[in-house]
Amino acid sequence: MQHFLGHEVVYIRRTNQTQGQTEIAYYDGKIEWVDASPDFLLNHTLKMLNSSLTASRKSVKESLKFAQFTPVIIDASQNLVFFPLHPKDSYEMCYINNQHFLQAIDYEETIIYFTNGRSLSVKEKSAHILKQYNKALQATDFYSKMKKRFLQ
Repeated sequence: MQHFLGHEVVYIRRTNQTQGQTEIAYYDGKIEWVDASPDFLLNHTLKMLNSSLTASRKSVKESLKFAQFTPVIIDASQNLVFFPLHPKDSYEMCYINNQHFLQAIDYEETIIYFTNGRSLSVKEKSAHILKQYNKALQATDFYSKMKKRFLQ
């Protein structure tokens, strides 16, 4: 399996309704179903970049003191960060690409709107989603500043 989660991915998720498969939604509207967890896909992507999901989470936790819902930084300089909606040990997993997140509005279920016009219904409240999005922005800002500092 050669799945690389890049800029074109809007979100990845596995829920009880997806029967163990992970849904990968792309910016162009395509959806792909794979037999791997979102964490596996993120780890696979990070390994291609000489890192790992464990190392990414540990780095963000230690640098920014996030206890839970740690954003996964693929490339901070290109603003490629996936933020989770569920704890890391949950069966249900949903990671949103912060580049494509537009807004979240509470109805019976919360509707997340993306920059390409796509939307996604989730159980989590918009305040929770915005909190996780802000963590992703904070992580992106922190790591971009660190990279600039050490490369100058």
